[in-house]
Amino acid sequence: MNKEKLAIHKRKVETISEMVRSAYDNAKPGEYFSLKKASVSHMAPQPDNPKYSDKPIDVRSLTDIIEIDPDTRTCIAEAGVTFVSLARETLKYGLVPQCVSELKGITIGGAVAGCSVESMSFKYGGFFDSCEEIEIVTGTGDIMVCSKSDNPEIFEMLHGSFGTIAIITLLKFKLVPAKKCVRIDYIRYDTFSEYLDAIKQHYEKQDIEMMDGLIFSENKNVLCIASFVDEEEAPYKNKYFLDIYYKSAMKRKQDFLSTTDYFFRYDADCHWSIRNFAGGIFENKLVRWLVGPFILGSTNVLKASERFPFLTKKGGEPDVIVDVFIPIKNAEEFFNWYLELFDYFPVWIVPYRLQKEKLEGYKFYPWLNQEMVSPIEDELFIDFAIYGFEQKRKGFNYYKALEEKVYELRGMKTLITHNYYEEDLFWKVYNKELYDKVKERTDPKNLFRELYEKTNYKKKIEKTNYKKKTKRLKVGIPRSLYFHKYFPLWEGMLTSLG
Repeated sequence: MNKEKLAIHKRKVETISEMVRSAYDNAKPGEYFSLKKASVSHMAPQPDNPKYSDKPIDVRSLTDIIEIDPDTRTCIAEAGVTFVSLARETLKYGLVPQCVSELKGITIGGAVAGCSVESMSFKYGGFFDSCEEIEIVTGTGDIMVCSKSDNPEIFEMLHGSFGTIAIITLLKFKLVPAKKCVRIDYIRYDTFSEYLDAIKQHYEKQDIEMMDGLIFSENKNVLCIASFVDEEEAPYKNKYFLDIYYKSAMKRKQDFLSTTDYFFRYDADCHWSIRNFAGGIFENKLVRWLVGPFILGSTNVLKASERFPFLTKKGGEPDVIVDVFIPIKNAEEFFNWYLELFDYFPVWIVPYRLQKEKLEGYKFYPWLNQEMVSPIEDELFIDFAIYGFEQKRKGFNYYKALEEKVYELRGMKTLITHNYYEEDLFWKVYNKELYDKVKERTDPKNLFRELYEKTNYKKKIEKTNYKKKTKRLKVGIPRSLYFHKYFPLWEGMLTSLG
């Protein structure tokens, strides 16, 4: 253990603890606090979110890796460490986290609070499932270490808590062996049924190291199976910046990337969100060459979406940006329903192994309502990632339709997006009894907001006047968008703000 780094970390956490304790002692009823982080938020853009009026708790200092132990294959790192920084450092030891989130700026603390999964999740589950210990600062300012044996209920409820239980400050988690390059094989299936069968077979055999997929239409289902390879086994190494990864996956049969480029293959276009900007102009290779460094990359895309909400609100309502997790036995029923109502592509597919018996008395994750999940026999779920669907039907809420259908199929919908749950349905999905028990212990004054309240704020507010909100936030044009002076189309879009 690096004692110097650990001592510095302790001083940081003591400072955060003092801030929270002061808030606890002095906060008025209805006064809330949100984290001021070094990284951009990876929630779906929500410029009308009440969190912008919260008082800040500064956690920007939590960006250090404390220790990488190649003998125990574990890592200890602060919550604000991004996956791109983490992967680069662990790869020096021939190791990587069991789950590496696909966007460079996602933090390890955010991956726990927001339920991150990726292409190794069919083996290991989500990032939380690799965690052995999590240090937190509670809403009373107390510093606690939680694990499966110490404070186990708090430990389990941090997963998917979206910052409402406590502030995550430090994590200890498992690593797995890796090599410098990755080989990807793209296998096409004409039907979704065949596609699911292939996923099941690889899951049962565990004969590959990584697996995800892309669906381009009802009859174009691409399974992306991957394995680590040594550098000398890679005849070339593609980089996806001028070329677009998701489009390449539809055309190629095989690919070789460096391991870091593989992990963040979707980052340049923030999956395919960039195609919604300026009529898709940023998918043009010449435009990408000219201005790509200023606009491409998930951090740039998310900042622009937050500051210029019209970019992801073309139809008057926010675009659908969501992951839904469906038990594999119900996945085909969901896909057929999706074809009829949405018929929007591509869809990212991530097979996800839910971990059983996380806490005595619970079949699956304790934060889930056990009555909902008790009939489920499958460990394997399918994550359908729907990114950028424009809500075109006036008076019809596609988010709400998803919430109801996903519950019917005993699945879950991520809360990083716009949510419209009725409160009774919400608590049929989530474990209110255990949540309230832990919340009372860790945040008795509700400084961090309650889970339903924080994630379903749209149930309580009127439609947002985006021009007024943008002005209220006092956000100027980011430096990364200055190129509009030389690019008339983008300049016209910016000036249309009025």
